[in-house]
Amino acid sequence: MIDAKENIKDVFSLGPQFLFRHLNHAPARCVSIAGYGNIHLRPGQSDCAVIRQVFRERQYDVGTTAGINQRIWRRYTEILQRGEIPTIVDAGANIGAASLWFLSTYPRAAVVAIEPEPDNLAMLQLNAHGKERLSVIGAAIGSTEGFVSIKSDGLHWAAQTIRAQTGVPIITMNNAFRSVEHGVPFIAKIDIEGFEKDLFSENLEWLNDVYVVYIEPHDWMLPGQMTSKPFQRALAQHPFELLISGDNLAFVRV
Repeated sequence: MIDAKENIKDVFSLGPQFLFRHLNHAPARCVSIAGYGNIHLRPGQSDCAVIRQVFRERQYDVGTTAGINQRIWRRYTEILQRGEIPTIVDAGANIGAASLWFLSTYPRAAVVAIEPEPDNLAMLQLNAHGKERLSVIGAAIGSTEGFVSIKSDGLHWAAQTIRAQTGVPIITMNNAFRSVEHGVPFIAKIDIEGFEKDLFSENLEWLNDVYVVYIEPHDWMLPGQMTSKPFQRALAQHPFELLISGDNLAFVRV
């Protein structure tokens, strides 16, 4: 069902070409986002909601608060001036909307997009095609290497990862950042449907260097499992300010 109010908002924020997704019945379509370019999406999935969060609601833009954007940009330029590469890890990249936003906002950064769910991964690879500063890893992200199985309720954005003996491989955050030659941890974006409890349980050296951490908590989705407790404890050990931006908590180093 077409929501007229949402479409009006889309036209003003994303541009009229975003509405072209309604014009055919292909399972995957390519649309244009004003100011950002083309992106592939699946109209019947949660992809439109993800695109709205990233590009319309700008949930990864915390820069309007107390000069924080200037601080983030200053860190970005400091890394570049040292001859190194600001590295952004998009953990739980879905179809790559956030990766594309970061790539547009920080054009000389390297973005490492990590996604374990096969259908999401296929769309992510389409959206990363031809973008030399955007690399894709088909994996889950966790505290130690291993494997996960994927548990899905039919909504690709809600696919959960569960440690298993075989299945989709796990990459650590440390190794994700190290995958970029001459890279320096700059931003970590984490939306991994509750597996943050595993990610923040150990091997947190990357937190010593990263400047911004965006994380979507999932206590609401997994009540009683305390999935946010490990990252609350870990981030409290570092000099971060905490901001709220849409569904995300944004931790910015002071």
